[in-house]
Amino acid sequence: MSTPFGAAALATIVIGMGVWAGCRQVRDRQAPYRPIAEVERTYGSLVTAGNHPTVDQHGMGERVGLFQDASGTVWGLPLSVDGSAHVLACAPPTLSKARVTGTFDAGSMLIGSTNRPTGWRGGSGDLELLLRDKRGTIHWKAVQGADLPGEPACWAPEFPGPPQRLHYYRLVPTPAGD
Repeated sequence: MSTPFGAAALATIVIGMGVWAGCRQVRDRQAPYRPIAEVERTYGSLVTAGNHPTVDQHGMGERVGLFQDASGTVWGLPLSVDGSAHVLACAPPTLSKARVTGTFDAGSMLIGSTNRPTGWRGGSGDLELLLRDKRGTIHWKAVQGADLPGEPACWAPEFPGPPQRLHYYRLVPTPAGD
């Protein structure tokens, strides 16, 4: 024979298990931040880092690492640092199929990144690449990123932070002048 307390306790346990299982399924679809060496196997060497642009000056935006693969494609991925000071990046498996967000001159060497000054303290401006061309001339190129379509793709670096949309950059080299 069941008591009202026993039925309520059983219902609470069943509901709790359902919520836990649902959260676990969502978390399993999210990409964790992974060690840089692991990300470099797919997206190339980490060349430089900067900050994602932000609309306000209450922070410079999250860190972004710029990786360059063997084809010359530059990938901008969120970076984080764990409690042991290891640098991590978020790169979900679907990222390799993400659309191209911009171009830069082939033969240019990526030597840094900055946020374009806005002229006011209201935001940090677009992400810019600092490039050295074939003649050795250094120049800036503002680049645009995109959000990976679909569900949020990365868990916040500090567990148990919320899932976040992945804002990425995929920049491909093109012949100079194109």
